[in-house]
Amino acid sequence: MRPGEGVVVGHEDDVRRAPDDGRPSAGPSFLALVLLLALAGASAAVTKPTKPTLPTHQCSDPCLVAARAARSDCVSSAKGAFTDEFDACLEKDRQCVEACRFQLGDCRDSTGMSAGLVACQAEEKAAKDRCRTRFPPGSHRREICISRAEIAGFQCRRGVFQDFRRALKDCRSAFGQCANACLPGGPVGGVETCQADARATLGADLTSCRTTYVATASGCINRDVTCVQGCGDARDTCSAPTQATFLAASMACTATEKAAAAACAAANPAGSPALQQCLMTAQANAFECRQTALQAAGPGFAACAQTYVGCVFACPKA
Repeated sequence: MRPGEGVVVGHEDDVRRAPDDGRPSAGPSFLALVLLLALAGASAAVTKPTKPTLPTHQCSDPCLVAARAARSDCVSSAKGAFTDEFDACLEKDRQCVEACRFQLGDCRDSTGMSAGLVACQAEEKAAKDRCRTRFPPGSHRREICISRAEIAGFQCRRGVFQDFRRALKDCRSAFGQCANACLPGGPVGGVETCQADARATLGADLTSCRTTYVATASGCINRDVTCVQGCGDARDTCSAPTQATFLAASMACTATEKAAAAACAAANPAGSPALQQCLMTAQANAFECRQTALQAAGPGFAACAQTYVGCVFACPKA
């Protein structure tokens, strides 16, 4: 799996205030966070490489097309996370806003989009495994086969987002209504600090997207094929334990929230303010649980991405 690739976090429906680079920003679905910002901060310890000289067939070369698709996925994911973080910087009660963000994630998941994204990822992995079985390591046919599998995966994910555009916009609208109904309050440090932090994170994530794209494109053009393929396979192996741990942790957060909601219903009269407060607390706790799991996974993914970048640039010239 090349950097920036995998289940996409962002989608192109909820246009917000991300810096303009010609693409709209978007918001993530929680179950689509399999590789959310896996590259965040990965470029910090990597010397910025010189942009590779691209061959004349760059527009149609499968490897380069796949690299650009991975970069598009990565940028969309970064902007999606930024949108949700920035839009949550409100002068409203923080626990209430976090409960609304939990509901936003559940709304997106209930559309069926996450299942579609997971299916795309599974098919892409299966296709790449078939490539590795059919063609010997280091062969150009294997490289082209894997690149085409990645392109098909990108197209599959983009199709899923297109299918759910309306439903995703409805979820975003519901979040706005929920957050606007919260009592006054605000994030720790104030709204301006919250927004500045969101922008800083976006900048770091976009840098990682660019750094990884340059490494991948360089591997497509002028590096030993066997070495570059080994770097990609090693990154898949490196990321797998972190991904599995993250998914297990996120599922545990959901299970805990469901148990807490059931306890709220059992302990409080239906429709009472006490019940509503109890449910809001359970949802806010679940949101924090998911964020903690995501933050814990970030360094593992970033380390794998950093190792991949270094590995590719250490490969001998073709």
